[in-house]
Amino acid sequence: MVVFECVACGAALTVPLTQVDGPDHEVVHQWGNGIRYMPSLVPAGTYAGRDRIVIAPGDVRGVSWIEDRLVGYCCGIDGHEGPNLACACGRPVATRVDDCSLWQVVRFEPDAVRPIGVPDPVREWESFDWDTTPLTDADEWWQARAEISAAVAIIRVLTAAGGAPVTVPDGPLADTFRREFDAQRLSGPALSLGLAGPGTTEEADILLVPRHPQTGDAWPAQGSVVPISAELWVWLARTDEQPVRPRTGGQWAPHLSDDPLPRRPRTVEPCLWAVRRWLP
Repeated sequence: MVVFECVACGAALTVPLTQVDGPDHEVVHQWGNGIRYMPSLVPAGTYAGRDRIVIAPGDVRGVSWIEDRLVGYCCGIDGHEGPNLACACGRPVATRVDDCSLWQVVRFEPDAVRPIGVPDPVREWESFDWDTTPLTDADEWWQARAEISAAVAIIRVLTAAGGAPVTVPDGPLADTFRREFDAQRLSGPALSLGLAGPGTTEEADILLVPRHPQTGDAWPAQGSVVPISAELWVWLARTDEQPVRPRTGGQWAPHLSDDPLPRRPRTVEPCLWAVRRWLP
C-alpha cells in the first residue's frame, strides 16, 4: 500500500491506499438533476490516477480548507475554483468535491504529491472471480456506473470502427449497444462486435475486453480491442451467474416492486447524455 505525501514538506496526506482501475464515471462530472447526494467516486481505501490521483474524501489527512475557494451550488463544494485543500505547510494540494449530484472525491494536483511505500503486487487475472460475483460493490449505484461505462464503450467502439457500421449479436451486447450503433446510420461494410476475456473468446472484428480491476491494463487479445470496465464486462459476459442485488430502496426503478429482487437488472441503458457529449 502507498501513502501520498506533500512534495513541499513530506507530510503524509492520505491513509494507506490500494490502487484500482480509474472509474469510467469520472468522465460524467454530474449525475442526475437536483438534490441527490452521491457516493464516493472511488471506494474508501483506494486510489486511481489518470490526469490526477483521486481518492475518497474520508481518506485524506493533514489538510485544511482554502477559505476563498469554497464555492458550490446549494449543498456543498463543486471545486470549480480550483484547489481548495492545502497542506499544513501552506501548499495547495487538492480539490474536494461534495456538492449534490456530483461524485464525492478529492483530486490531488499532479505536481503536489508523490507516493511513498510499497505498492500492492499486481494480481493475476485468474485471481479475480469472473464468474459468480461482481468485481465492485453491488450497491445501489451499480446501474449509474454501468450506464456511463456503456457510453464510454460506445464512443471507443465507434472510434475503433473508423466510420464503419457496427453489428452486434443478440443478447446483452445487442440490448446495450445495438440501438445506439443503428442510430449512427453509417454505410459500408459492417464490422462485428464481440467479447474476449477470462474464459471467453468470440470471433469478431472488434472485441470488448475487460480492464484489469487493479491496474486498468487491457486483457491481452489479438486484433482490434476496446477495453471496458471489468464491472461492465462481467455484466455482458456472465449472464447466468453474476448476482447483482440493489439495497432496499436502490436506484433500479423498474424493479422496486419486484419481490424477490432480481439477480441482475434486466438491461443497461447507456448514458445517452455522455454519448451525445463526445460524439462529433
